[in-house]
Amino acid sequence: MALKQTILAFLSRQSLSGYEVAKEFAEGFGSCFWKASQQQIYAELAKLEKQGSLTYEAIPQAGRLDKKIYSITEQGLKELTDWLVLPSEPTAIREDLGVMGLAAHLVPHEVMMREIERRRQLHANMVLHVKKMDDHFARNLESLELKDLYMHLIIRRAIRYQEDWVGWCDEVLEAIAQEVKPKD
Repeated sequence: MALKQTILAFLSRQSLSGYEVAKEFAEGFGSCFWKASQQQIYAELAKLEKQGSLTYEAIPQAGRLDKKIYSITEQGLKELTDWLVLPSEPTAIREDLGVMGLAAHLVPHEVMMREIERRRQLHANMVLHVKKMDDHFARNLESLELKDLYMHLIIRRAIRYQEDWVGWCDEVLEAIAQEVKPKD
């Protein structure tokens, strides 16, 4: 998956300003599945517009640059649907904490426990954040449009992912605590 497909997917749901696209990456759906800087997002929006995948409407703003509201074009929809019908492959896990675990025996156990406790809290906070994103969909399941049902289901995946991290951190903390407690 690339930044291009993520932006096209956001815009397939609704027209958005560049700021709103960046906000989706920082706080919304994108925060669970794809990371991108504001600079990367704006550069990709310009590239997609130049290629004809997007168009924008310029909204004048007093004393500021015009606000651009981006919409996906027919060409952009074709590119996105061409990508959607391709098989997807699982993404390799790129996780610093996993690599740190390979060498954790080299530092005092308190160092790793502190990091795992910190990560546990980050993931627990993310569970709450993602559940909040899903609240509207979960409360209105019987009346969701198909596009919103898909959104709900993929957000449910993000919730499970974060909950699994919390559970794994609990398991690791318990295992380390058992290993380092004084033996009788």
